[in-house]
Amino acid sequence: MSDRLRTAGTTSPSLYYGTELAPQDLDGKNKQESSSLSPQPQTLSLSEFLPALFESFTEEGLRPCVLRNYEGFPVHNVGGDIDFLIRPSELPRAIRALRSLHNIRVVGYSQSHWVAHAHLEGISPAPEVRSLALDFIWSLNWKGLEYLSTESVLQAAMPRHAGGLTFLVPSPVHEAIISLLSSLLVGGWLNEKYFTKLQQSFADDSLKVTAALSASFENGVAKRLVASVIDGDRQRILSCVRPLRVSLARRSLLHRPLRSVLSVARYYMREFGVRCTPATLESVCILGCDGRARTTIIESLIPMLRNSATTVERYQFGPQLFTMQASIGNAIAESDTEDRSTSLVPLATIFKRIAGEWIGQFKKRNNLTLRIGTSSYYDLLFDSQEHRLRMPSLFARVVGHLLPAIDLLIVLDETEQGMQLGSHQAPFAEGAGRNETRPDFAKVRDRRVIPKACGPSPSVVEEVYAEIIDMLAQRTKSKLKSHFESP
Repeated sequence: MSDRLRTAGTTSPSLYYGTELAPQDLDGKNKQESSSLSPQPQTLSLSEFLPALFESFTEEGLRPCVLRNYEGFPVHNVGGDIDFLIRPSELPRAIRALRSLHNIRVVGYSQSHWVAHAHLEGISPAPEVRSLALDFIWSLNWKGLEYLSTESVLQAAMPRHAGGLTFLVPSPVHEAIISLLSSLLVGGWLNEKYFTKLQQSFADDSLKVTAALSASFENGVAKRLVASVIDGDRQRILSCVRPLRVSLARRSLLHRPLRSVLSVARYYMREFGVRCTPATLESVCILGCDGRARTTIIESLIPMLRNSATTVERYQFGPQLFTMQASIGNAIAESDTEDRSTSLVPLATIFKRIAGEWIGQFKKRNNLTLRIGTSSYYDLLFDSQEHRLRMPSLFARVVGHLLPAIDLLIVLDETEQGMQLGSHQAPFAEGAGRNETRPDFAKVRDRRVIPKACGPSPSVVEEVYAEIIDMLAQRTKSKLKSHFESP
């Protein structure tokens, strides 16, 4: 099986349309797809994927430790993702192992101070899901302060056999501590999913658990936590959160003052870069067709794209001008019927919405975020005759370029012009499209037309899905190249 799934050093061919494309197609060259070809997506089951993944790790000289949720391997994944514990120096080899998997595309990647998140497309861990998220963790910490040594966990890791797989898992003591503190210490809450299992581990090896905790926490705090868990007193467990944090900070600063301060500073710098900047935000805007058809397409896409990013959400791009149709209509009615170009919506409202869009780019989010939606504003400019409104092209360009850039703009176009353009073409040049002009009104990194595709049929949904995945894969490839490949 592994020979069929893996081809080291080659680019994975596309399987979206039932035929293999040349590697250059994946790099954005020679992209011409027949509109008459029905998409036939193919994905690997988890039981097919995991053996190839572990074999790829072995060939890279890696033995990562699966932290938890491995009970259903190789058939089921109990958790939403798979967490691997590795050493910091092993990350480049882990990413190289992922990229060598045949027919698997890395469609998302982000890296913080202590973990790297990778999203792989082409795997179906559950019905209708086509992606799987992997986390590579090299530090078990709170705010950059390590509460359990990575090296000690890896050295004490135990082999586990599941089906034809053999992989490492933490010792029961370490797994119990990680399962408890990853939510309690880091988030301030108790994860009931793991509580019964970790409670049993605490009761069976209370002395070993206390000794492991005492390496990072004061002995009294460690004993209090262990006793609370064994008793099952959840209120007492939650009351340990603040003493645990204070104890960890105090002991870290006392024994490793400079290293601890630098770790905390690096932690916040990386977290700010990941969560509070547009660096981990991808936006896809869909235009064309009627609103109901697009809504159906988007609703079908969101579950399909699950795990292709940390968060996949619907979003309204640009000013919501359709909510002001009445005022626009009144303005048109009062204007000269032969010259409606001066019938503009209130500028203050538009620029207020633009400011809100920019603020939304920097609001804290859960790591990689994929936004999919439509835009009333772009629709208004894209097909102004349909909405019986004309706007000066200069005004359209000014407003469009003031908005944050869109990563991918998909136009569902059943016109003859769209059919001639085909996919992966930019339809917004002057003189192209349904009207005399379709102004180049927005900052868009990638524009693609799906010709003859104005119905929410399964084939249309598949084509839009393929365009989104292709964009994510191309951008992630560039990101990984800049991170892990020498110039």
